[in-house]
Amino acid sequence: MCNSLLLIDKPVGFSSFQIVRILKKRYKKVGHAGTLDPFASGLLIILLNKATKQFENIQQWDKEYTGEISLGFSTDTYDITGSREKPINIGDVRTTLPALKRIAQGFVGKIEQTPPRFSALKQDGRRLYQLSRQNKQVKMKARAVSIKSFEIDDVDLPLVKFKSTVGKGVYIRSLAHDLGNALGCGATLLSLRRVRIGTYRVSEAMKLGDIMEPTQC
Repeated sequence: MCNSLLLIDKPVGFSSFQIVRILKKRYKKVGHAGTLDPFASGLLIILLNKATKQFENIQQWDKEYTGEISLGFSTDTYDITGSREKPINIGDVRTTLPALKRIAQGFVGKIEQTPPRFSALKQDGRRLYQLSRQNKQVKMKARAVSIKSFEIDDVDLPLVKFKSTVGKGVYIRSLAHDLGNALGCGATLLSLRRVRIGTYRVSEAMKLGDIMEPTQC
């Protein structure tokens, strides 16, 4: 346990850093391999002590998500926690499940994706979300990423349920936002759950409340 990977099913409302901070009271060295936003839940891999050396390797593993998107409006964060930039107008949302599946397939493969300006990426040594909150100018650059799959499971307008497997550096928030742009009606990520990283699944993970007080090491 002292030099291993700890799988945690992160609940909604906690940041990845908060989970790390809790565990730092018990272990000498703690890190995580893949940030989850506070509004998202699911698999968080915690690296304990010498296992932190595996960070770069784990970062390369595919990640699988499930979630729900709302069509008809967009926000500045690309998710439900942000400020609305386009008002809800359900009458403008005209699509079908086959059409959505077809459009979603257009994002699969090697694509250029622009991260949200409210993100932990850095510009001039500062986090983009810090600059955005201060209304500072943020330079967003598209990056080459890999979308392994983007499947629309169900549609009950304006709600869309999906699952997606992605490579390193992909923002599911941006994927939802870009889907809305392709439809011409806007879209916002309502919920997100990470169900797999590499061969590890959230079904194997511990609930945060089930973490027992281990021997410090």
